[in-house]
Amino acid sequence: MLSLSALRAGERPRERMIRLGARALDDVELLALVLGTGRGSGEDALQLAERLLIAFKGLVGLAEAPRDALEQIVGIGPVKATRILAAFEVGRRVEEGPSDAPEPVDPIALLRGQISPSEQALLGYRPGRPTLSLALGETLCEGTRLGTLLARLIAEGEGPWWLVSLRPGEALAPEEAAAARRLLAAAALIGLDLPKVVIAGNQARWRFEGEGAS
Repeated sequence: MLSLSALRAGERPRERMIRLGARALDDVELLALVLGTGRGSGEDALQLAERLLIAFKGLVGLAEAPRDALEQIVGIGPVKATRILAAFEVGRRVEEGPSDAPEPVDPIALLRGQISPSEQALLGYRPGRPTLSLALGETLCEGTRLGTLLARLIAEGEGPWWLVSLRPGEALAPEEAAAARRLLAAAALIGLDLPKVVIAGNQARWRFEGEGAS
């Protein structure tokens, strides 16, 4: 392997990568870019990279090498060892994909962003959809026009639907609970997929599913 100083400026790993892309580089050139320099070994990065690949029998062996084994190589101290380990770990994570499912969005927090703290609103959305599908702008109470609400949900399209009543205060009003239960019963009667009604106050919330509340 030639030293960096023996290569023309345009043929060095960094310049070749800029001009041709990463896939044009061989293993030694890519590793030399990760190392940055060969300082401490009396070599340049290209020569140190070649020696590393020989010592660990290629990229696969190098990827499996523990930190202490890397640091036993002359010219590889803690900084270069951690660079190598980090580079291979990034590759593994890309290959494996996301390790965790994304955090679910709190639907109540999403809905609260649509109204001011002093307002009351009854809103509908479909779980799993990124945006709200319906903002009814009504309150949920004993006199709520159930037929009108259900008609709007049907007009918006197939469910499942959740309805969320947001308003100031902490206590659950009896008329709110009664309206939620009547709404669920009416939806079941006409076959509308409305599995949940949620009433949310400042810090509290109540979820209605069928006949019960939680």
